[in-house]
Amino acid sequence: METKRIDSIPVFFKSGSADIDNPQKLISRLGAIKAQNGKVIMISYTDTVGSLPTNQKLATKRLKTVSKLVRSSNVKHFAIDSINRNELRAGRKLIDSIFRRVDVVVYSIENKFALNIPINLNIQFESATDIILPESTENLENLLSILQKDSTLSIQLNGHVCCRPSHELSVNRAERVKKYLVSKGIKASRITCKGFSNTMPVVSNKNIEEQRKNMRVEVVFRR
Repeated sequence: METKRIDSIPVFFKSGSADIDNPQKLISRLGAIKAQNGKVIMISYTDTVGSLPTNQKLATKRLKTVSKLVRSSNVKHFAIDSINRNELRAGRKLIDSIFRRVDVVVYSIENKFALNIPINLNIQFESATDIILPESTENLENLLSILQKDSTLSIQLNGHVCCRPSHELSVNRAERVKKYLVSKGIKASRITCKGFSNTMPVVSNKNIEEQRKNMRVEVVFRR
């Protein structure tokens, strides 16, 4: 997956206000973005006028105002996140008006993969189980997105364990990923699962970090 920043749009406000000075500028810039997949990060700043708690609330209101425009634009299907950096300036000394803003940073995300080659999905499991840990959700969603956008693809999921041999667990891990994809609308006929127990480690098992690399699920894309 390749992530590239394609635009950074400063959105300015008057002192104490959550109304955008020039909303049409933001609408126009977002409308010009042609990327099919990506993410948007909105970062809100405030000036030094008023108390910190007041400015914290103001920064949040500004994020909500900008978010409404972003979510009504042609990038509304992108992943959207927000950061409140109320009065955090990293030591820079600029005039207050510069910090009455929300920066809208837009990234394109391009999924790149090769056919017929096992690719580690970097999905983490609870030890000795097929329970997927929450931090793996984004990687599952990336795989789902690829399959949704290209219905000609089929996949093989290869399950692996790290230490003690367990063919059953390796299969169950692959099947758990398949279950997620099917629950999101991917046809089960497009997905096959195999288990390899602990016969194909990618590194040694001398510590927990290496063990986690070995207890994995790989995907093989096919047409």
